Amino acid sequence: MSYLKTSRPHRHVFKTLPLSMMMAVAIGSAVVTTPFQVHAENVQATTQAFNIPAGPLDQVLNRFALAANIDLSVNSQITANKRSRGLDSTVDVQTGLQRLLSPHGLVAVKTSATSYTVKQITDGSEDGVDLPVVNIDAEGMRETATSSVDGYLATRSASATKTDTPLIETPRSVTVVTADQIKDRKVQTVEDAVAYAAGVQIGGSGYDPRFDQITIRGYEVTTNADYRDGLRQTNTGWLSYFRTEPYGLERIEVVKGPDSVLFGQISPGGLVNRVSKRPTTETIREVEIQAGTDDHYQGQFDFAGKLGETNEWTYRVVGLARNSDSDIRGVIDDNVYFAPSLTWRPNDDTSLTLLAQRQRYETAGSPRPFQLPSGELTDFWSGDEDFDKLLQTQTSIGYEFEHRFNDTFTVRQNARYSYIDTTNQYTSSSLDADGHTLNRTATGVYEDMHNTAIDTAVESHFSTGQLTHTLLTGLDFYQVNSRVKYAYGDALSIDMWNPDYHQSIAKPSTLYSFGNTQTESEQFGLYVQDQISIDKWRVTLGLRHDWVDKDSYNYFSGIWTDIDDEKTTGSAGVLYAFDNGISPYISYATSYIAQFSTNAYGSNYKPTEGEQWEAGIKYQPVGYQSFFTASVFNLIESNVLTQDPNNINNSIQKGERRVQGLELEANMNFDFGLNLVASYTYQDAKITESNDGDEGNQFTGVPRHLASFWGNYDVTHDLQAGLGVRYVGESYSNTQNTDKNESYSIVEARTSYSLDQWVRGATLAVNASNLFDKEYEVCEAGYCYRGIGRKVIASFNYNW
Repeated sequence: MSYLKTSRPHRHVFKTLPLSMMMAVAIGSAVVTTPFQVHAENVQATTQAFNIPAGPLDQVLNRFALAANIDLSVNSQITANKRSRGLDSTVDVQTGLQRLLSPHGLVAVKTSATSYTVKQITDGSEDGVDLPVVNIDAEGMRETATSSVDGYLATRSASATKTDTPLIETPRSVTVVTADQIKDRKVQTVEDAVAYAAGVQIGGSGYDPRFDQITIRGYEVTTNADYRDGLRQTNTGWLSYFRTEPYGLERIEVVKGPDSVLFGQISPGGLVNRVSKRPTTETIREVEIQAGTDDHYQGQFDFAGKLGETNEWTYRVVGLARNSDSDIRGVIDDNVYFAPSLTWRPNDDTSLTLLAQRQRYETAGSPRPFQLPSGELTDFWSGDEDFDKLLQTQTSIGYEFEHRFNDTFTVRQNARYSYIDTTNQYTSSSLDADGHTLNRTATGVYEDMHNTAIDTAVESHFSTGQLTHTLLTGLDFYQVNSRVKYAYGDALSIDMWNPDYHQSIAKPSTLYSFGNTQTESEQFGLYVQDQISIDKWRVTLGLRHDWVDKDSYNYFSGIWTDIDDEKTTGSAGVLYAFDNGISPYISYATSYIAQFSTNAYGSNYKPTEGEQWEAGIKYQPVGYQSFFTASVFNLIESNVLTQDPNNINNSIQKGERRVQGLELEANMNFDFGLNLVASYTYQDAKITESNDGDEGNQFTGVPRHLASFWGNYDVTHDLQAGLGVRYVGESYSNTQNTDKNESYSIVEARTSYSLDQWVRGATLAVNASNLFDKEYEVCEAGYCYRGIGRKVIASFNYNW
């Protein structure tokens, strides 16, 4: 039996025949159903309105099954290369199926109260030819906020509301990057994965694989807005940050603007939530090998499915090993990643998922090339290949528990414990008088961090009069315990004209008088959110109160410091969902970040505060695989530290920064085989109040204009081609706004070819990032950084 060969949009919309399931058909392990003919008098004549556009028959049938809430069984062989005119009428299920199938010589036969099988009509009989079929569970294939998405378009998310909410009904700007987009583009970091999202800027410090450098609406979110599965991924404030392997993710969700009402301390720009791959009832068997420029070698696998015949136990195991250099000598990108997970679902109301991961990652301790005293950034890396490194071992284990008591109450608890051990060693260099010798010192930062995060919530569904409520009440807690050793030592010099990258440099042992600390931080928050529906109106109201505490011990001075604070935040949003798929909205949101520091007089600084007004329009055309968002926003950060005019040794919280902007974003999947994501961002990021001589100036490193598009096209049934362009406008490199970073554009491309005619389930692909090897630099406050050059990766992927 041949595979179902359709263009990519047809394949990913037609969820009923994933590749692994079709392999089962090919080897004869599919379920064979003995149908009986459905006669009109046996069908309950309950009608409903259908509005399904024309398209490939398999895609139209899938949409009909989802709309009618039925299970449909079909074989790819009898629907391949057929198109349907769709269905736009009010009919019962049997009549609808008849109208869709009869023009193609097909008929639907009923196998249970809500299950049908599509059969081919043979001469003289409507019983059809007995072909092996694949059972389709329409309920199980529906998208959820954490499920897989075929293609680039996700329509639901929980990152902005902590409830499974359609994006078209969420009064916030949210971008979802799916696993298919990650896979197509062969991205190596979360930073690269979100590069095409509106309002998002990456690479603020050039190529630095130690961290995901992500800025949203002018504010960096690396330090205070890093989340995985809705739980905070904390850091030490030094160099120990969680590193997330994108291959282990089902999706990445970017929420724009403040969201402290659900998460506590957070960047005013927004947050990035990384959603892990989870166990599935669908069988997944995937392996891939990669080879590329800069000695890039990578192998990865993804296995999932049932443990037994029922859906009670399911599993998933994801793994990866990478050994790779870069176009900057000494900057490697090596990783070993393993992430098993297990779900127990004893009934439809209860589920428990265990999620674990282990990762060993290594790159350079300082990836920045040497910068001359004149400010010119050279191509010379001044580190040592035996000494210079960031070596990080990361371990985590957690669970997600959910129990539905009845139609009203559901309780959820998510928890995770994580441990990170980080060794960071690098050299600092200065130019000798001879003009080519660099005198060096060695630095070592040694850290370990324990992180516990728990979020418990009760979701309630009820009505008061004409108002329908989804009420979320919860409490969350996180605790971070970390130790940092910060030391220096001697290092031999290096000659730029004749470098020796393998010198003997001892581990630094002399402690600095600062930075050597033990820290214990905690946050405890109570929150409530009500999502109210009345007719086509959607109103979201939220309120939260936090208590935060930080205890620090300085190993050098032997002094403990203890600072605590508390803060109340809120949010509100109103949206109107028209029947035609247009949803205008307006929202208000707040955020805060505790400062945990004191002024010259010993008084604690207040938290910085974020406040945003946002208005926009979302459009999800009925019956089409597209989503459009246009939004404008005014985001203000207050209580920013600035110079005390009465005391040069003191800072006061009279500073203010403001970002106003426009974001346009489109995600379109066309029937003729094109998937396209595009965005444009305008942002005016200004220092509105300051005593530092920069009032009225623009933020450093934040361009006014960002634009991007990525498209993937099915050239033939087997051949695909993709192309993307990202434009980053010019920005200022200092707060005085006297120097600028030049604008630049980065092009990436891909092509892939299915080898189904020779090896079923096999695909060859070639990806190129920075296709034209564009050289660009980003400078800030006198320090300059270089972006990564061209990288080409060839891959062989096999699914069975």
